[in-house]
Amino acid sequence: MNRSSRKPTRWYRKLWLLAVIVVISTLIFFAYDAIQFKQQLGLLTPEQKEVQIIGHAGRAFFSPLNPFNPLPPNSRESLLRTLHEDGADGLEVDVHVSRDGIPVLYHDETLNTMSVGKGRIEDLLADDVLSLAYTGGWFYDLFHDEKIISLEDLLRELPKQPEYPYLHLDLRSYNPNRNAFFAQSVMNLLRKYHYPLNKLCIIYSKPDMLNAFREAEPQLKLYLDISGDFKENLKIIRDNRLHGLVAEGKSMDATKMKKARANNLGVILFGGKARNTIYKMILLQPDAMEVNNVKAMRAMVR
Repeated sequence: MNRSSRKPTRWYRKLWLLAVIVVISTLIFFAYDAIQFKQQLGLLTPEQKEVQIIGHAGRAFFSPLNPFNPLPPNSRESLLRTLHEDGADGLEVDVHVSRDGIPVLYHDETLNTMSVGKGRIEDLLADDVLSLAYTGGWFYDLFHDEKIISLEDLLRELPKQPEYPYLHLDLRSYNPNRNAFFAQSVMNLLRKYHYPLNKLCIIYSKPDMLNAFREAEPQLKLYLDISGDFKENLKIIRDNRLHGLVAEGKSMDATKMKKARANNLGVILFGGKARNTIYKMILLQPDAMEVNNVKAMRAMVR
């Protein structure tokens, strides 16, 4: 009887010992990783640390951890918290223009994916889009009550900052026949709020739209959002006298950066949530990073 009662006790002790070993090993691993990463940060040059920190659609996308983010991209709270709490130098926002010429902030092509609405914003009147509720699924929706806002809603807030933040306008247009209308609608609003041109960057994947913005305002910085063949993209940029390129961080390397700089181009990288990913992007020394984790990046370079 005594032998049978001791047997489970021995197994429990072994399990507890195993659990303690796992916990201690995990703590040692994370402590070592933190020390090693801190040493890596010490190797960053002052030039690499000068990179502009831009919030990618504010706090980027819905995320369950690292960091937890229940706020929709381009929503009011996401954008303003990125500036006020996270310390971003600026914001990247995704801009549609409604059928009646109102610039609206929303990331995806259609309203179906992240809101209670349906269809493309460019096919709808602004009154039918603005104030539609965002939805990211029942879990994330427990933590926010965000609605779709206009670019003007954001522009009303930005002069309240100590200085105007950098503003990257990533254009969302699906009808090339609207290029001039799109450009004029956005520029009319930016002029209304006297937004400094040196703090603006216009981004699109096709040169015709960027040239429409040049017609509307010759002093704008125009960047091509690139993917695919890098050499071909460089040719498009040169042929259209654009100022630079925007690329996903993981698609760039030192060789491509060197080619871009040889052509006197500005470089903006986007993406990066984990600190190691952000660190690798910083090493490439872009002019700005539209990053998914502003707090982590700020801790590295400021």
